[in-house]
Formats: sequence, C-alpha cells, structure tokens
Amino acid sequence: MNPHRLVGLYPAAWRQRYGEEFLALLEDQPPGAIQTIDVAWGAIDAHLFPQAPEGRFRMFTRIAGIAALGAGVSLLLGFLFFIPNINELTVPVFYGMATVALFGIHMRQLPSRPGLAWLGFAFAFGGLFSGMSFVVLTRIGMIPTNGGELGWLAGIALWIGFSALGAVMLAIRVFPTISGLAFAIGSPIAMVGLVANSAATTSGALDLLGQVGIVIYAVGWLVVAWSLLTLQPNEGVLGTAA
Repeated sequence: MNPHRLVGLYPAAWRQRYGEEFLALLEDQPPGAIQTIDVAWGAIDAHLFPQAPEGRFRMFTRIAGIAALGAGVSLLLGFLFFIPNINELTVPVFYGMATVALFGIHMRQLPSRPGLAWLGFAFAFGGLFSGMSFVVLTRIGMIPTNGGELGWLAGIALWIGFSALGAVMLAIRVFPTISGLAFAIGSPIAMVGLVANSAATTSGALDLLGQVGIVIYAVGWLVVAWSLLTLQPNEGVLGTAA
C-alpha cells in the first residue's frame, strides 16, 4: 500500500505530530503485508484514542499481549490444577490465544532479522497447526480422544516448533532473554516428560518432569505478555509511535 495512503489512515492531529517522520520511515522501509496490517491497526487505535495518541499502545500489540497472557494462564490451569475435564476448555483456548500471540511475536521480530523471524514463525506456526488439527479431529470424532500416536506427533511438533522459536528469540533479542530461554528449554522438557509419561506404565517422575516443562514454557508466554503490554509507543513494529 502507498505510504502516503497509510499515513492518511491516521487522524489529522496524529499526522500533524508524527506524520512526516512516519512517512519518511515508511518510504525508507516499505512495509510488507503483515506490517501493513499492523500500521492499519495503529490507525484504528489512534482514532479510538485521539486524546492521547502518543501514550497508547498499538491495538494489535495489546491484543497479542493479552493473548500471550491467556496462553500462559490456560497452560497453568490445564496442566497444574486437577479440575475434571478442564483441558476440554483450556487446550482450545491455548491454541487460539497462542496463535494470535505468535503473530505479535513475529511482527515485533520481523524488522530486526527477517530471515530468522520467518524461520521461527514457520516452526512455531507449524507446531500450533498440528496441535489445533489434532484437537479438531478429536472433537469431531475422526480420531480417538487419547489420540494414540497422532497425539504424540502433534505434541512433538508443538514442542519442536517452540524450541526453534525460543532459539530464534534468543538470537534476535527483541524480547527479554528469559522468554526465549523458557521456550527453548521448557518445550523439550515438557515434550520428554509428557510423551515418555504417556508411553510408561507408571507416571511419578515423568509426570513431574512434564509439569516442570509446562511451567517453564508458560513462564515464557507470561514474559512475552509483559513485554508486549509494556511496550512504549515508539517500540512498535516499524519503530515509531502509532
């Protein structure tokens, strides 16, 4: 989309204060499709909060932060609290929230190192897609509820995907180091614990190992949520206020 048209989406008061600088940035770094969406979200946000455009986060950044918080909380509720059938609610919630939050992570990392950002996004999205497909197929009765080998494969895909994303986050360093470490370390621990526990005749230590991995992994989501929700206005995708 033409940079002038993108800037024109914002209110007149916003353009008067930030327009020239933002236009120069858009012309210097033409936005891709995902970044264009983020700029459009920012314009909606500026219209919704015209009295304090410099003090508001971008709308999608806020949404992604809330989604990351929801992903972390749903993990903790689903795996640490022994409430009957709670996973029937928390697992779909996790996948939905994690998918939205993943786009927020990707959009934050994309300007820094695009190649690495896309690699991490592809791995993580592939893992989420595998997990979501498994949930849908079990809900409609096409595969057994316990999933068997398909359940293991979906879980392994998810953990591998977020291990890769964690490594990418550590390399790009847009998010706090602890979030990347939590994904990179918590994911394989959870994978080994939960998969091994499913194959074993006794739970005990393996079950505890899986829970420890889930907690570490959930901490990664909570730190991502904190990072997205506390961004300053000039820390958006394109590095300028919106």
